[in-house]
Amino acid sequence: MQLPRQALDLVAPHCDIVERLEAVSPSARIRGIHLRILENELKHRGRLADYRALLPESRRSTLGWCPIREYLLCLACAGALAASPERVHEGMYDIMRKHAIEFTHSLIGRALLRLLARDPIRVSEQALAVQRQTKNYSQWELVRRGRNEIEMIYKKEYIWIESAIAGGAQGALEACDVVPIIETHLYDRFSGSTLIRW
Repeated sequence: MQLPRQALDLVAPHCDIVERLEAVSPSARIRGIHLRILENELKHRGRLADYRALLPESRRSTLGWCPIREYLLCLACAGALAASPERVHEGMYDIMRKHAIEFTHSLIGRALLRLLARDPIRVSEQALAVQRQTKNYSQWELVRRGRNEIEMIYKKEYIWIESAIAGGAQGALEACDVVPIIETHLYDRFSGSTLIRW
């Protein structure tokens, strides 16, 4: 998919999308399920038609691979439509947070939470497994820092750690009926960590 100019123009003044797209590995891929997540969240907000007008070729099969460059632009546009272009990072955070919460209401989500006993550590371990199955790049590591404290460490993670990744972590823990305190630390654009306490 050639990246649509109107989509880039919408978000480029408000985030590092241009620099990020230039820096990512051309071989990096993500499963199409991640695009479906964006579409579902925008459908709930009544913004799916606007999203499809910006990104008419963004549809992918759920299990098929999508270039990360394409996904990053879709994610940024979804964030801009969910909040506003000026608040693109807030929009990405909110989309990923709400998706994590809504997933737990699905049949699979309810079964998974029952299996994991709403344990924040076990849910975080499951997130690590999902990451490994749905991306062909990046390295995540889960470190226990204390009884009620963990840190997820990211290397070569092209998705915005400080907004999209942090929002997903927030929602996943809220789905466990936990009120987390989350701190994001960036070491550079593509590496950092999420420190989670509860």
